[in-house]
Amino acid sequence: MAKTILLIDDDQNAVKFLSVVLEEHGYEWECAYDGKEGYRKVQEVRPDLVVLDVMMPKRSGFTLFKQLRREEEFKSLPVLMLTGVAGVLDEFDRESEEDTTQRPFDSLREALRNTVRQMREEGLIKPDMFLDKPIDPDLFIRKVKELIGE
Repeated sequence: MAKTILLIDDDQNAVKFLSVVLEEHGYEWECAYDGKEGYRKVQEVRPDLVVLDVMMPKRSGFTLFKQLRREEEFKSLPVLMLTGVAGVLDEFDRESEEDTTQRPFDSLREALRNTVRQMREEGLIKPDMFLDKPIDPDLFIRKVKELIGE
């Protein structure tokens, strides 16, 4: 029986792209386009893996991840988080290393650090993996296979 992966991302193009990649490798998939809908789908579908975007409306990926880890039935559910933030921040940092003024993404970077620190303090483990957008399809499938097999 094929393993089911729940894609939770507000970017419909990303969901379409990842669903095609998954189908090509024999996985079944379901999708949700925001954190609230994603939580309902987790309960309904009981996926083998959740692929979760960090930045979404209605409930962020980190908020949904923390909710899943607090619930006994989902504590061990593998989660692969997608973020477009890291690459953008790295590129921006390279361009403005000499600039000492506050950069537009400094507050976002600090918010992400605070979220991870809070998760550690609450005893929550971090997501199983992070993957930066844009997604390389071969790397994506390798990560999926590392987490749940074929």
